[in-house]
Formats: sequence, C-alpha cells, structure tokens
Amino acid sequence: MYFNVIVGVAGGVGLFLFGIHVLSDSLKSLSLGLLKDLLDKVTSNRVKSALVGIAVTSLIQSSSATSVLLIGFLNAGLINIAAALPVIFGANIGTTITAQLIAFKLTKSALLFVFTGSLIYLFAKKTKNKNKGMAILGFGILFLGLATMGSSVEPLAGNESIKNLFIQFGRYPLLGVLTGIAVTVILQSSSTTIGMVIAFASAGLLDLSSSIYLVLGDNIGTCVTAVIASFGGKLVSRRLAAGHTLFNVIGTAIMLPFIPFYIQCMPMLSGDIARQVANTHTIFNVLNAIILLPFVPLFLRILEKIIPGQDYEKKTGGFLAASLLTTPNLAIKAVIKELSMMLDICRSMLEKAEQCSLNYSHKLKNEITIDEQSVDDMQKNITDYLVEITQAGLTERQRRLIPALLHSVNDIEKVGDYCEDIVILAQRTYENKLTFSEEAKNEMIRLFEKTKALMKHTKKALDDNDEKAALITLNIDAEIDNLINQYKLNHLMRLEERICISDAGLVYSDLLTNIERLNDHLCNITKGILHIGKR
Repeated sequence: MYFNVIVGVAGGVGLFLFGIHVLSDSLKSLSLGLLKDLLDKVTSNRVKSALVGIAVTSLIQSSSATSVLLIGFLNAGLINIAAALPVIFGANIGTTITAQLIAFKLTKSALLFVFTGSLIYLFAKKTKNKNKGMAILGFGILFLGLATMGSSVEPLAGNESIKNLFIQFGRYPLLGVLTGIAVTVILQSSSTTIGMVIAFASAGLLDLSSSIYLVLGDNIGTCVTAVIASFGGKLVSRRLAAGHTLFNVIGTAIMLPFIPFYIQCMPMLSGDIARQVANTHTIFNVLNAIILLPFVPLFLRILEKIIPGQDYEKKTGGFLAASLLTTPNLAIKAVIKELSMMLDICRSMLEKAEQCSLNYSHKLKNEITIDEQSVDDMQKNITDYLVEITQAGLTERQRRLIPALLHSVNDIEKVGDYCEDIVILAQRTYENKLTFSEEAKNEMIRLFEKTKALMKHTKKALDDNDEKAALITLNIDAEIDNLINQYKLNHLMRLEERICISDAGLVYSDLLTNIERLNDHLCNITKGILHIGKR
C-alpha cells in the first residue's frame, strides 16, 4: 500500500508542477504586452508598486517568476530596489489566487480541461490561440495532479498512526513551519506545496492547525527561488532576495501568536477545510503586506546593513553640456575631454584584461562587461554631440577636425571591444583548464606592458594635441609588431617541441591578434593628430 501511496503522490506532484509551469508560461506569453505596461508603472509609490506586484503575479500565477523578472530588471538598472521591494510584497498576494482556484475542487473536471486545451492547441492556427489552449491544458494537468495526490493518500486517512504523525505539525508549530519551508525549497513551487496541503487536508490527514503552520513555512520557502536567481547578480538583486525572505519571516513571527484565535474564527468564513487553507494563505499575505508596507524605508536600511557595499556601476564623462554647442571651440574641447575619459576606461579594462589572462577573475570579467557598456554609451553620446556641433557655424579647421574626432571615437570603442575579447579568451582558458608555458606568460606580460605604455602616450597626444607623444606611439607600435612576429615564431616552436598544447596555443594566437589590432586602433588616433593617412 505504502509503495502505491508514494508513487501516487510523487506522480501527482510531478503533474501538478508541470501543470503550474505550463499554465504560468502560457499566461506569461498571452499577457506579455500587459506585463511590460504594468512593470513600467513601478514607481517609488509603495502602494502603487504593490498593486503592480499583485496584478503581475495574478496574470502569470507565479511569485517566483515575478521575483526573477524583478531581479533581471534590477541587474539591468531599469528599476531601483525601493520600487521593487513593494512589488515583491504584492506578488505574495497575487500568488494566493492559485490556492483559491485549487479550493474550488475542480478535480472532477480536470480531464475535460485537458481535452479542451489539447484540442485548442492542436487545431489553432494563431500563436495566441495556441497559448490559450496551453493555459487550459496546464490548468487541467494541475487539477489532474491534485486529484492523483488526493486519491493516493485517501487509504492513509484510516490509519490512526499516520494521522497522528501529520497532526504533529499542529502540535509543534516550529516543526510545521520548518516542514513547509523544506518541502517548498525542494519543489521550488509554493503553489505545489499549497496544493499538497489542500489535498492532504481534504483527505482527512491534516487538520486546520497543522495546515496553517505548513502554509506559513511555505511562504518562507518560496523565497529560495529569488535567492538562487540573485546569485552572480548585483548587490541590489541580493538585497531584494533577502528583503523577500525577511518580509515573510517577520510576517510569520507576527502571525504565530494569533494562530489559536485565527483557528477559532476561520470556520465562520467557510466550513470546507480546502477553502480554509486557501483563505489562510490569502489572509496571511494580505495582512503581512498591510502591516509591513509602511516600513519599506526601514527594510532598505536593514538590507544595506545585512548586505553592505556598492555595485560596480557604469561610468559617464559628463563633459558634453548642451550649453556649449553655441560655442563650437568649447564644445570640441568637451568632446576631447570625453574621449580622454573613454581612454581612461579602456586603460582600466586593459589592466583587468591582463590580470584575467594571468589569473582569471569572474568579478573582473563582469566589471569589464560594464566598462564596455560605458564605452559604447559614450561613443553614441559623443557621435550625437559631434553631429549637433556641425549645425553651428564652424571654421575650416573645425570642419576638418570633426571627421577626425568621429574616427577617434570609433577607434576607442574598438579598443574596448578588444579588451573584452581578451577577457573572453581568458575565461575560455579558465573554464577549459588550459595552461600557458612560463615563456608564453612572460611574453604576454611584456606585450601588455608595451600596450599600456602606448595607451598612456596616446592619451597624452589626445589631451594636449602632442605630436611628440603621437610619434612615440608609432615607435612603440613598431616594437609591438616586431615582438608579436617573434612571439608567433616562438609559439610555433613550442608547439613542435610539445611544450604548449594545441588548445592553449589557439587561445594564445588569438590573444596576440587581439593585442595587435587593439594597438592599431590606438595608433589610428595618433595618426590623426599627426595628419597621417585618411585623417
């Protein structure tokens, strides 16, 4: 008997999880435009943001999905944590709709939903209608899983020993809460845990007291998805995940002393234990949000203490003032300052690229990605600003200077790209556990030192229109070209002597090419200052 029960419950949980997944994904696809509109309305107004959280989670039927979306937006810098935290509070309320739907006990109609959804999906022509079919199918599978769980545990209802075991959750609140947390962490779905509680309660295995403590634990356990999603992201995303957890833990601590009174009052709302469990889930999250929403500023201060520090942010120049456009000479000087700032960022990127090449660091790799985005943004801003400068009355010299500056900004952007490419090579080396010979490492160090020297003189030439510094860059570039040619020969010899393996050799060869091209773009800038070539 017990084997059949275990298999039935496991199968039911699997169906329920799959149904929730299909339903959530389909609803997300159907309401994608509306979701974007709703998330655009997230502001510093706490009540409004909480309502957005309720609406979004009601649409996609997954507080975990909402929290993952918010973490993505936080990492992208589209919203701030002060606006995101109330959305999470609201998401806790929105996800209770699933429990309310389960309490309607549509298990007898489950196969009808499966049949209807399958027909719509198979015969619909439009993607939107197919998604509707998948949503109905997911809804049916969800209830099919619930019915499977319920019928599987029914034989246990007559076993007093089993019933007493489940009732222990009500006698020992901490045990109930911890069990609810553990089950939700394992299943990665609070809705599935609620479904199991309702199925077991409906079968007579759980009383209201035991169910309540399991539901409270379920609310804490659901935070694990946000915690996992925040790994590797910005500090602010980890603060959001911690805030979600803190919100539910504090809410549970507030509610625990009132449970005996709650148990007495709950039968007045409904005599059906399934509905009582669903109402418990809803009432807990609504009261939790009402009580704690006014304390969002305090939450933020606590989270900054728990997870201190600052995220690595994009850099901006800030020299391109619109007020300077009426004075082209000053506006061009502002552009040169902005270009110099871009070069500073690229020099920092190059130093990080060198560190990663010799001793890979994922943290530095992420910083370089952000720096590269900064360089790209500055390139666009400078290009737009130079176009605006051309609208003013320019002297002949200024007119000749604008194309040179446009070329220079593109060259600096390419320098940033090659720095990022070098780090990608370093990551490949690290992930594939490749190693370079000591001779190759020394060659790399020398090339990086030469490149940093070339970049230093490029910046001086740009800042001061210094032709002497520009000439030095061309001499350094010639040295680098000679070194690279020599290092390519050395590399071939190491391959022949089997000192270097072929996979590491390919990475090393690509590294030499990237450094060579990076220096070519730096020299394009100084050639412009010397009026050599196309400039």
